[in-house]
Amino acid sequence: MITVRKTIVPDIPPIANEMRPEDREEVKAGSGDTPHKALMKGYLQSTECFTLVAPDGPLLGMFGYVKSKTEPCAAVWMLGTTKLFDYRWAFLRQSRHWVDYMQAQTPLLFNCVDQRNEVHINWLRWLGFKFVRIIPEYGIQKLPFIEFVRINHVRSS
Repeated sequence: MITVRKTIVPDIPPIANEMRPEDREEVKAGSGDTPHKALMKGYLQSTECFTLVAPDGPLLGMFGYVKSKTEPCAAVWMLGTTKLFDYRWAFLRQSRHWVDYMQAQTPLLFNCVDQRNEVHINWLRWLGFKFVRIIPEYGIQKLPFIEFVRINHVRSS
């Protein structure tokens, strides 16, 4: 079973050093940041930030959300390590719970994903995110990214 806990700063270097190549490329294309800088920004800017820990100890990734101060929405993000694939089934089982948790904090979750990051796109689709549009020249490298959203429709009485 994968453990999810609040992130601490010492989590950042091992996750940065073992970041999935696709995630590393997405960070580079979007912001131009190094993996370490991207994780530190995520940690500092997130409303809540979490670390995934394997049963035998390795850190598998970080994720979080950044709630808007003015709108009922939050940007969600996740960056994983190469070891995450070894625990993919446990990760998939838990990821729905954590997306539902973030969704309970705000009705709209959103962000953009590098169009080349097929693993993330398939995972987001499986989690119930919808793809809104392709942004043809996104980020520092001006590459195609896909905007995605997940909306919790609250019914009024």
